[in-house]
Amino acid sequence: MTDPQPHDDPDWFRAPTPREHRIAGALFFGFGVFFLLLFVVLAGWWFRWVIAALGVYSVLHGLRHLLDARSKPS
Repeated sequence: MTDPQPHDDPDWFRAPTPREHRIAGALFFGFGVFFLLLFVVLAGWWFRWVIAALGVYSVLHGLRHLLDARSKPS
């Protein structure tokens, strides 16, 4: 019989470092800007509002990552 809660390596599930938060923030922010620009390009198509919502959500999530990177001690 196997152990239902195996002892995992804690390095696999560690908290992200400030550098990793900055990288994630930049990626989310960049994709959000891309989606918002795509919203402008796709004028006249109803689905562009879904793309705009994804863009706003991505920008907000990226900003949250950047705030998390600043609040962590180096």
